[in-house]
Amino acid sequence: MAVSINKWLLPVGLAIMLVAGCSNEEAKQGANQMEEETENAANTTETKTKDVVDQVKQKSPEIIQNMKDTYNESEQAVKDNTLQAGDTATVQKDSLLALSQDSYDELYELIELNDADGVDNIMKDQDVKEIKQGSEAKIIERDLRRTKVKMVNSGLEGYLPTNMLEPIK
Repeated sequence: MAVSINKWLLPVGLAIMLVAGCSNEEAKQGANQMEEETENAANTTETKTKDVVDQVKQKSPEIIQNMKDTYNESEQAVKDNTLQAGDTATVQKDSLLALSQDSYDELYELIELNDADGVDNIMKDQDVKEIKQGSEAKIIERDLRRTKVKMVNSGLEGYLPTNMLEPIK
């Protein structure tokens, strides 16, 4: 970039000085001075750029380590707040425990359809049990939408919506 500036600076500087009434010698001297100042400015810029690059290279390992640490902390926080097999959780609201995957699927189809009679029938058939808020459950396996649990007090095993469970820390 400094080279292209020098190509234009010298002719433009000479033209300005000649138009302004300077002698040829004064014009050459001014052009030389301008060329020298331009070269000094280019060298200073290059030096400062190298300094900045060196600083970035020195700080990169620290920045990379900070990023790794933050990622690991975030991953651990998600793990701490996500139900895992073997964890104990609290049921957040009164809910229905489906005793099989099929009864879970049927129950939530009925709920989506607002079919209260269908929900009553599935409860009468003993495929679904009522669970009270605050009950504790041991996590057996967890899916995105449903979690297989074993109720601590009753020993019943079944499925609850994952978002109904809060990990006990």
